[in-house]
Amino acid sequence: SPKELYLDNAKVYHSDAMRSACYNLGIKLIHRPPRDPAPGGLVERFFGTSQTQFESEVRSGDIITLDAINQAFSAYLAVVYHARIHSETNQSPKQRYDEGLTVIRHVDMDAALAFFMKRIPRTVDRTFADVRIDNRFYRVDPKLRGDKVEVRYDPYGDLKKVLIYSANGEYLGSGNLYLRDQGAETPAASPSKPKHNYLDLITQKHKSILQAQAKGIDYHQIISERPWPFMAFVQKLALLMGHKGSLSAFSSHELESLKKCYNRIPALNESLLTEAFQNASVKTLP
Repeated sequence: SPKELYLDNAKVYHSDAMRSACYNLGIKLIHRPPRDPAPGGLVERFFGTSQTQFESEVRSGDIITLDAINQAFSAYLAVVYHARIHSETNQSPKQRYDEGLTVIRHVDMDAALAFFMKRIPRTVDRTFADVRIDNRFYRVDPKLRGDKVEVRYDPYGDLKKVLIYSANGEYLGSGNLYLRDQGAETPAASPSKPKHNYLDLITQKHKSILQAQAKGIDYHQIISERPWPFMAFVQKLALLMGHKGSLSAFSSHELESLKKCYNRIPALNESLLTEAFQNASVKTLP
């Protein structure tokens, strides 16, 4: 774990769970000064890069599950973002990070995740021996009927299981999701198979440690073999349109449309874009 964690002032970064986790892990929590955008430049740059390289691909493809997006984003970070050489440092983000490490502080991930669990008080139903959370029912030990308990769970997980604690923090067992009127466990939803070629590729590359090739777009070829990268295309178009900045000049929807256009024209370069823009009767995005 790091010695310090530097965050902005979003509400979630001031939560009790965040403070508790940092305290228990020995991490100093630091928030950037309010109304001062300069200190946030590095992370904002990351957001911009992710928006261009990852989010635009998600938006231009089929709708997929949240779990699939999380899996694909993890693959994107490992396969693409952390491996790409920075033009100024001549190092990849991973190399830069590893170079700055002195002592690695290992943490128990299960213990760390427990700090972020949502905790709510409940009374175990005397008739059904269950607890109710957001219209979901979890069956617990019948011995706890009528007892006041604390339910802990990951609000971003699959919500199939919760942990039950006493008011004093003693672990009492777990509660399993079930249909109260049927008395059976809720069947797991069958996630639809993602059909987004870009996400399929980087996820498969991640799983096979950069050795397997999946069908669809070869993201590494797009980055390394196309002489004019997508980022340069966006920056040039923003300049031609008289906009300040590059990514910030366009909305997510506009970036999505630009990415589709870029993918359709492999031979696109700066001179072709400039000529097309000068010959266009309407110099705005549709």
